[in-house]
This record gives sequence, structure tokens and C-alpha cells, in this order.
Amino acid sequence: MKKVVLVFASVLIAAMILSNPLNAADKVDAVKIGVVDLQKVIIQSTGGKEARGLFEGEMTAKKKALTEKEEMLKKLRSEIDKGGISDSAKKEKEDNFQKDARDLRRLRDETESTLREMDKAITVKMIGEIREVISKLGDEGKYTLILEKDASVLYMPNTIDLTGRVIENYDKQKAKK
Repeated sequence: MKKVVLVFASVLIAAMILSNPLNAADKVDAVKIGVVDLQKVIIQSTGGKEARGLFEGEMTAKKKALTEKEEMLKKLRSEIDKGGISDSAKKEKEDNFQKDARDLRRLRDETESTLREMDKAITVKMIGEIREVISKLGDEGKYTLILEKDASVLYMPNTIDLTGRVIENYDKQKAKK
């Protein structure tokens, strides 16, 4: 009888050990986490460099137009300040100067607004394209979670950083278009 109780106790202990919740974690799928530095993707990717070049080209053209208007205003101001002209001509030039100065301020405001909207549109489009690349990478790599690198992550090993792969895949996607 002692042998039966001893065998039964051994079987019971073995069953408890095997059904231990710690071993249950081995049976669950592993959690796979990755992080991506979106800012780095935007700056270093081919698509990001092209977008930045397009934006800077537009900005340069608009700055040139503003500079030309400013130079025109400076010349008009120097003509007004020069003297040797009648009061009526001086008043007419002063009125033209004020009108041109208002036009310049309006043009500057419109230019800044246009550039902000262009920057926002480019950024929104790029982030949408980058998110598609990240989603595809997440599906292919069977990631459970992919976070933005600066999303209050207090610690992470470099091995989970997918930024390089995202840049590579995004560049490949842009090259196809």
C-alpha cells in the first residue's frame, strides 16, 4: 500500500509540475516587438530626400520672388528720400510705396502659408507610404507590435530597431514608382 501511495504522490507531483503556469508561457506564441525612427526614415530615405529637394526648390523660387519685391521697395524708398522732386510726385511715390509694402506683406504671408501647407501635405503623404511599408514589414516578420522609437520607450535593445529595414523597403517601393 505504501508503494501505491508513493507512486500516486509521485504522479500527482509530476502532474502539478507539468501543468505549472510557468510552462504554459512556453506554449504561447512569442511576442515580437520592433521600433522605427520615423524622423530618420523621412530624412535618410530616397523618398524623403526627393521630397525635401522639391520643397527646397519651391521655397527658393518663392524667396527669390520676395527678394525681388523687397529690392523694388528699397529703390522706391531711396527715390522718395532722395529729394529734388515735387510734393505731388513725392506723395504719389509714397502712396505707391505703401501699396507695394502692403502687397509684399500679403505675399509673404501667402508664401509662408503655402509653404506650410505644402510641407504638411508632403509629410502626411510620406508618413502614409511609410506606414504601409511598416505594416507589410510587420506582417512579413510576424511582429506583434511595432512602435515609433521616440514614443516614450524607456529602454530597448538595438536588435528590435527596424528603421534601416523600413528605409530600405521604402526606397525599393519608391524606385518601383
